[in-house]
Amino acid sequence: MSRESKLVELRRKTDRELVILVQRELDRGLTLAGVAATIESPSYARAEDAYRKVKAVLPLIAGLDRDQQREFELRLNELCAALDRPHSEQMLQHCAVAPLE
Repeated sequence: MSRESKLVELRRKTDRELVILVQRELDRGLTLAGVAATIESPSYARAEDAYRKVKAVLPLIAGLDRDQQREFELRLNELCAALDRPHSEQMLQHCAVAPLE
């Protein structure tokens, strides 16, 4: 096996492992964001970490087909929206006006 073909095979293996990492982090992040009651919760912080990790790794994966790329981007957007929910709910609670008596 030539040096170039070894490098190509190593790159393919790395990309496969990065795809698995992205899938797991998206699953993990979505689960954690779903159970995070507030933005101060440890689950929320871990979900944010998963989001940042996927956001950083996704552009590094060579050879993703367009459908796979789109699927990951949609799930990343879903995670972003899930992370925004506690912010919105806390703002609604904070801004809620007490009913008039």
